[in-house]
Amino acid sequence: MVLKKVMLLGIVGGLACTATGCTWMSDTREQDKLSGSIKVVYWSKNSFMQNYGNLFSAKYPDLAVEVLPLDGLYKPQQDNKKAFDDYVQLHNPDVLLLDSEQFERYAGSGKLKALDADMKKDAYDTKGYYSGVLEYLKRAGDGKIYGLAPYFNCEAVFYNKKLFAEYGIPFPENKMSWDELILLSQRFSKPNEEPPVYGLEGRELTNPFIFATTVGASYGLKFLDPDSKKMTLNTPEWTKIFKLVAEAFQKGDFYKADPASTQSPSPGSKRDDVLKQQYPFLHGQIAMTIQGVDFVDVLSTMPGLPFEWDLVTMPVDQSNPNSGNSMSLNEIFSVNVNSQNPTASWKFIEYVNSDAFARIMTKSTLKALPARLSAMPKEERNVKAFYELTPPNESMYKNFDKLSDHFLMTFDSIINEEMEKLLKGKSTAETALQQIEARSQAELDKPKDEIPVAPKS
Repeated sequence: MVLKKVMLLGIVGGLACTATGCTWMSDTREQDKLSGSIKVVYWSKNSFMQNYGNLFSAKYPDLAVEVLPLDGLYKPQQDNKKAFDDYVQLHNPDVLLLDSEQFERYAGSGKLKALDADMKKDAYDTKGYYSGVLEYLKRAGDGKIYGLAPYFNCEAVFYNKKLFAEYGIPFPENKMSWDELILLSQRFSKPNEEPPVYGLEGRELTNPFIFATTVGASYGLKFLDPDSKKMTLNTPEWTKIFKLVAEAFQKGDFYKADPASTQSPSPGSKRDDVLKQQYPFLHGQIAMTIQGVDFVDVLSTMPGLPFEWDLVTMPVDQSNPNSGNSMSLNEIFSVNVNSQNPTASWKFIEYVNSDAFARIMTKSTLKALPARLSAMPKEERNVKAFYELTPPNESMYKNFDKLSDHFLMTFDSIINEEMEKLLKGKSTAETALQQIEARSQAELDKPKDEIPVAPKS
């Protein structure tokens, strides 16, 4: 599906001129002539055109862009990693859209073209690119840059300033420790009052094991090595974390959603009611919540919000206070090493990661964070907290794709059984971790012929 070469030049050009004063149109270096065609992998043709294609085709009208859509490719009960690899091999795209896991895998297997030489030749401004994203990309590429991401996602701790003032408690700060955050939340928690007040809420807090491993990740801990197939959970460091988390869950310090509130909203529900059901923090009875950048838009557009709010960074390891584990990249653009038009492919990546593009596309609503610092949101609140931390050297879940689906399902069952005993006081943190490690290691040590094979769909 080749896109038309001339793309609404009047409308898109007018938008660009309004936003940038037409500087990109008058820059002779930027007006390199590109011809031929490129094939780009993206979610769908429509979303590509809206997010990137219209502006890029207005800038380079002589270059045809074919979108290879991913919608419909991924399906339950299939090997989606293999499905993507087969799709790439079949269509041989020029530009690949990759998430973090795919990027690490492709960068490490020689499937991507290094961009360092192109960036140097075109004097690409890396100083204006968020260092946290750039450091991750370099580490994943063993020092080389195999892709760039126009946007990134990140979590932060949002807080209700009104509740803090009512309780006479100082506001949270950037780069607190997890111990400090949990102790701070305990100063609010009054789950037996009417209406009840809670100190902390968030997606990670719905599952004590996930929350404990989120805490552990910020300290650089791992609970399983997929390469050696060895469990590493039964350690003093992990025991301390699980004790802290289990005690907080047992006391009811964290908000626990009513099962009825997690049901899908009824047809015709108002937006405000849907959001309040989805985000209990909006009711004003929770002091802090852990949410992603899109929550800024929710709070900013919620009419009649009964409190003022702000945000701080996620908690960190105090021995490494500039590192955090809450950043994620879902749209990394890379050049296929077998690209038929590598020059045009690089020009696409360069443009959608440029200051000019970022300034045009940054809107009043905030769904993801621009990696270009010139387009950093200008807010009276502490939105720059999202840019404060750099990602850890390695993800806790790196190479988890090497583990079988059977093991992961069994591991999940083991966790649920042992964590239930721990939270009910029928076990200690030491015993729970010993049991999880021993039972899981026994599964990892099983010969392949003893592992059930899932039926093909």
